[in-house]
Amino acid sequence: MTIVYVHDNGKTQTVSCSDRTQGIMRIETNDSAPMYNFKFYGHAHPGFYLDQTHFHDGEQLTVDDVLSKEDFQLKFI
Repeated sequence: MTIVYVHDNGKTQTVSCSDRTQGIMRIETNDSAPMYNFKFYGHAHPGFYLDQTHFHDGEQLTVDDVLSKEDFQLKFI
């Protein structure tokens, strides 16, 4: 499982992972409800979106990509 370290400050930011890779989390608004868009540099991990109800400390998710399946967990710092 890859842990994604995130600041819960409501801002677009660089995120770090437990395997020392990095990416970016962009906050996009959709009808006033934020969506959290995660993309990782160098395609180290598949990207994913979370809505406001799933964006919390300890959230675990599985992302099915074309070539693989990967488990993530959010950790607020």
